[in-house]
Amino acid sequence: MHTKTFFTTALLAASSVNAQSFLEVIQKTPDLSLFSAIVSGLNDTFTDLLKSIGPDDAGRTILVPNDQAIQSFMVNNNIKSPADIPVERVIPFLSYHVLVNSISSAQFSRPGGAVVETKLQDEQFALLANNSGQVVFGTQRASEEKKEAAIEIKSGVEGGAVQIVKQDVVFNQGYIHVVDGLLTLPTNCSKTIQHQGAERLVTYIKRLGLLDTLDSYPGATCFAPSDAAIEKALPVLMKMTDSELIDAIKFHTLLDAYYTPDLKDGQVIETSLAGASITVNVVEGEYYFNGVLAKTTNDIARNGVAYLLDGIMPLAFNGTITPSKPSTTSTRSTSTNAPTGTSTGAGGSETTPATATSQPTASGTPNAASAATAGGSVFMAGMLALFALF
Repeated sequence: MHTKTFFTTALLAASSVNAQSFLEVIQKTPDLSLFSAIVSGLNDTFTDLLKSIGPDDAGRTILVPNDQAIQSFMVNNNIKSPADIPVERVIPFLSYHVLVNSISSAQFSRPGGAVVETKLQDEQFALLANNSGQVVFGTQRASEEKKEAAIEIKSGVEGGAVQIVKQDVVFNQGYIHVVDGLLTLPTNCSKTIQHQGAERLVTYIKRLGLLDTLDSYPGATCFAPSDAAIEKALPVLMKMTDSELIDAIKFHTLLDAYYTPDLKDGQVIETSLAGASITVNVVEGEYYFNGVLAKTTNDIARNGVAYLLDGIMPLAFNGTITPSKPSTTSTRSTSTNAPTGTSTGAGGSETTPATATSQPTASGTPNAASAATAGGSVFMAGMLALFALF
């Protein structure tokens, strides 16, 4: 991996010796005239952004929306000319399209994709650990419309992902990738999960007075059971005290931003509920947390990352999951022993101690309804629900 990265960097450096500047390249590239007009109208602002090399930076990658993407943005916002776009909207937008380091299409296409920091550091859109810039997630994915695999870039969830339509254009500081849409500036974790399908969870968070805490913590991971999951849990949920609900919400929150490239099969991560942890399983490219499937992954939020869950995580997990893809076997048994190692999130590394995962007191199933009848014990099922439900 390191050898490949070094080779890529060296090759880029060699090819960049005689490469042109960013403006020279986009002015000569078809279908980029509108982006060129926007950048040219800012005088030295964009040039200064490209020159602002930090101590850990190694070049730049620019995601450049093509003319069709910018035209659609202008029509949707009733803007007649690029010069009419308010400067206060242009600067964060441009900063988010400037990626720290030179990232080739091959690096986005590697298994698991890549999370890349950008120059967007405005706290209105980026509230991460160590004052890091906001990130984008890029991965290769085949779509129904386009049978061939394309590189997809995820930003704020409200705008959806964009695709790279022209890749690896070299300029004197790195790479240009032309994309078919504009990146979306991220919103708070609560708005992100609400948009993805966890509106009922947000309602509970607001009622418990936890909204500001959730949205103001820098660099968190929010696991959000879907509205359907909350609906199934209502019979137990309505009997829980506010204190019990608060503990359950803590169990579904990590105090570091974990994107899928940070996660490994069998990894155990502590939650913000003291003494409680979750086990990660990766099966055929799908992610499970304490046996619960993530319906969406890497949902970029202002203050971290969110995952929409297909169910509600049980506190006790016996290591057995049921993959969602029909081509797989019905169940998979995994070790309940927590591996010793380092798990790296956006805010740095976290060493996971070698401790045993708690054994289930009932079936260990992530489904709340199943947990309520497992073993015929109302008391033990209630204990599962106490820690596992919102």
